[in-house]
Amino acid sequence: MTNFYEVLFIVPTTLPEDTNKELSDKIKQTIEQKYSSKILKFEKWADRKLAYTIQDYKEGRYHLLETECTADCIKEVESILSFEKTSVLRFIIDKIEKKVKK
Repeated sequence: MTNFYEVLFIVPTTLPEDTNKELSDKIKQTIEQKYSSKILKFEKWADRKLAYTIQDYKEGRYHLLETECTADCIKEVESILSFEKTSVLRFIIDKIEKKVKK
């Protein structure tokens, strides 16, 4: 059974663009190819000042992902984000209700 999830993660602003793209591609491939699920939205929000210092970083680049996938798929996304300690400062995964268009 699929559910809707929202994933927000923060990477350092100093992270090279190719490393950032590699991380995004890894997440996309896991969701779309390995689990045949849908990515509803995947966008880079903005570079923002952090509320507090994380691993000596004062600024971070925020990314937002909305997906419809299984619990196994989201567990693998979580493990990817957890494993990338040098690339990902923080992340949060939230199960959301299906969006109703008016």
